[in-house]
Amino acid sequence: MNGTTSLFVTWNIERRCPSSRQARTMIERIAALSPDVVCLTEAFEGSTAELGGFEISVTGVFWSREAALERKVVLWSRNPWTDVDPLGNQELQTGGFIAAITTTPLGDIRVLGVCIPYHLASPMSVAPRCPAWSQQLLYLSGLRRLIASRTAGLPMVVLGDYNQFVPRIWGSKAASLALSDALNDLSVCTGGKIEVVNRPAIDHMALSPELRPFSVNGIDEHDANGRKLSDHFGVAVRVRAC
Repeated sequence: MNGTTSLFVTWNIERRCPSSRQARTMIERIAALSPDVVCLTEAFEGSTAELGGFEISVTGVFWSREAALERKVVLWSRNPWTDVDPLGNQELQTGGFIAAITTTPLGDIRVLGVCIPYHLASPMSVAPRCPAWSQQLLYLSGLRRLIASRTAGLPMVVLGDYNQFVPRIWGSKAASLALSDALNDLSVCTGGKIEVVNRPAIDHMALSPELRPFSVNGIDEHDANGRKLSDHFGVAVRVRAC
């Protein structure tokens, strides 16, 4: 186990369908890293088909009109998923959430894929629109309850679109505090400026105390011609056991 690592990648691919130039390029860049676990947000069912392995996904709440195969969260692993939870709790249904266990080079890990509501998120079915930050605060309340009840001794990684900078650069202080509270004793390893892209992210990973980061790097969101692939850059974290 000493020296063994696992690579986790997360990327919001901005609703790019798998056949698009942008999605193909992003998946090629992810594949080149040989990851063990991938979380795509604002993606499509089948987005990870070119990686082989095993994919699970969840639709999540509708904040706008979506295509039939759009998914708020897509989780991929080299190995099968077990104990899949696509619901979490009612509060987590304000965004996108799916959790499951997979086997990595570090052993079994509980992976939570999240697409936390952005500050102006409001379900299409609700009128008038929900107040700013209200849906994120509800989601974080549900995440707090779920993380607090996790199985002791089973490592956990929470990755995806947090829709917050860590540490806070702008936005709701209450939401920033709620995120910290929700994560309990998990540590965000993607705070501040990310190597390679040299910018802070809103896509993050939090690790339970059994795990620690070995390296944290960004994945550029521009293609070889400088065209944007997504409005988010990717984040890759190599994780090792404590």
